[in-house]
Amino acid sequence: MTRHTNEKDPRVSSTGPFENHTTNDLNFATGERPRKALTTLIAEFAIRGHAVHQLQDGGFFVCKHGQNHYAPDFLALQLFAIKVGATK
Repeated sequence: MTRHTNEKDPRVSSTGPFENHTTNDLNFATGERPRKALTTLIAEFAIRGHAVHQLQDGGFFVCKHGQNHYAPDFLALQLFAIKVGATK
């Protein structure tokens, strides 16, 4: 009969390269995860029919029905999203 426990197998000396590291950042506010905040904002634009293109200079180009808007940075993109009702 096999007993199941939560103890580590004594034959294993290490859990490998992830022993003391984690990639889980779910304990941090979205504001501290800039990539998550940007991805969420782009998704909110997409839900409302806007296409957002990230430019090499760090700016953004937002398009919908032949109308375009340039946002020079993430803050300007957030303000534009509020203006057009893509987010609150």
